Amino acid sequence: MGIDDRDYMKERYWERQGKKAPSRWSFNKAQRDEARKADAVPRGGASWVGKDTSFDQYDRIAAAGFSRKRSEPRGQHGRRVSRQPRPNVSSGTRRFAAWAIPLLCLATYAIPMLGDLRRGGWLPDTELGLPFPETGSVSVASDLPMKIVRSQLAVRTSDSNAVVQLVHPETDRHVISVFVAANSEVTIPAPVGIWRMRVIEGQKWHGNAKFFGPNTQYETVAELMEFGHSRGNGIDLHRRIDGNLKTRQMLMAPEPL
Repeated sequence: MGIDDRDYMKERYWERQGKKAPSRWSFNKAQRDEARKADAVPRGGASWVGKDTSFDQYDRIAAAGFSRKRSEPRGQHGRRVSRQPRPNVSSGTRRFAAWAIPLLCLATYAIPMLGDLRRGGWLPDTELGLPFPETGSVSVASDLPMKIVRSQLAVRTSDSNAVVQLVHPETDRHVISVFVAANSEVTIPAPVGIWRMRVIEGQKWHGNAKFFGPNTQYETVAELMEFGHSRGNGIDLHRRIDGNLKTRQMLMAPEPL
């Protein structure tokens, strides 16, 4: 629609409404052409490329709606998505995560290395050692019923002396301990039942209270050990990649015997 046609339609609109049209619309064509030539600066400094220059109120309404729609975020397939506020993560939390992750990775390798150092007796130990008990000697709880000692416990050690214990799985009450010197193998009578096994290893013996001093390596077997009447159980302390008996490092010191 051209400018002249638009002005004509607006004049007819005001005639039908029975109202007087604005003064600019009452100009005839010659007056409008003369006034348009007299304007040194055109009205408006920009225009839409490819759109008619007649920009009325309906165009403004459509443009406002288009702007609101485009400002809303959309998903992969054009669906509108809600704008969720970002979680407020403090700088202290970020610093903690930056330090914690490397430390956890380091601990994964440091803990097994510390266990190897203790088994080998590499940590400083200035106290004089005591003779290690004879292989196969045991320490038994005073209230252990001898009538249930109908199974067997087999232990094979590596290059470290070891004390292998059976404790109650719920109360951690000591049941029996067997002393096995380095590079030895022994089988002893054991009580029937389901027990938790714990292993104490080291080199220089310091007695039933200190065990191997600062080089005491204390671990617990992850799975419970079952000892039956006709079938015992045991452990081989030679560490290997394909080992089928997982152990966990104990943070506390073993209870004195």
